[in-house]
Amino acid sequence: MMPTTWYAGPTSLDLLRGSEWAWIGLRTVDGLNRLHSDLLVALDQLFIDLRWSGVRRITLSGAGWMTGHGHHFSAGADLHEVGALDAVSAEPFSRRGQRVMNHLLWPGWRSLTVISGVAMGGGCDLALHGQERWAVAADPGTGKGGLRLAHPAAKHGILTGFGGTVRLPEVLGSAGADRLFRDFETWTEETALENGAVHRIIAPAEVGGAVLAWLKAEPSAG
Repeated sequence: MMPTTWYAGPTSLDLLRGSEWAWIGLRTVDGLNRLHSDLLVALDQLFIDLRWSGVRRITLSGAGWMTGHGHHFSAGADLHEVGALDAVSAEPFSRRGQRVMNHLLWPGWRSLTVISGVAMGGGCDLALHGQERWAVAADPGTGKGGLRLAHPAAKHGILTGFGGTVRLPEVLGSAGADRLFRDFETWTEETALENGAVHRIIAPAEVGGAVLAWLKAEPSAG
C-alpha cells in the first residue's frame, strides 16, 4: 500500500487510507513542512472529508515515515507569510490554524502525531494537539535526527495564534508551557517524554509498522 498525493503545494499532503483509518504525511522538498495558509485550508478540508467518511483513527507525521525514513515534523508557520500579516489578515490566518488543531482533538476519533526532528512554533502547536503523541528517537547509528521541540516565536515578537497558548498548559502544565514559551527551551525526545509532551519514544526503524498497527487497532484499544 502506497500513499497518494491528496494536495500539492509548497507543503504537500500525502494520504494513506483504510476503511476506518487514515495516515496523513506532510511533504516538502527541503523537509521542513511549513504551515502555509493554503496548506491549512487543505488540511481543514481533508479532516472534514475524513470525519464524514467514517474514519475513526488518524495519524499525522512527516510523509517520509509512511514509506521508510522520515525527518522533520514541521518548522511551523511560514515566517514570510506571518511577516506580511496585519491586524486584519492575522485573524483569519489564526482561525485557519485553530480549525486544524481542533480537528485533531475531535472526540469522534483517536488522533496520533508522530513527532520527529524539528517541531517548532506552529509545528509544536500542531504536534501537541495530537490526542496521542510519539517522538521518534535519534538514529542509533549516527545519533542524528532526534527531536527538537520548541516554541521560539516570541523571540521574533510574534505569536501565530494556532492555539498553543491553550493546548500547551493542558498537556505540560503551566510550568512546562512556560519553559517552551517564555524560557525558549528546546526539548529532546527524552525531555519531551519526561515532561508529558509525548507518550512514548519509538525507534526510527519501527515507525511504519507501529503506526499501521495503531491505526488498525480495535476502537477500544489504546
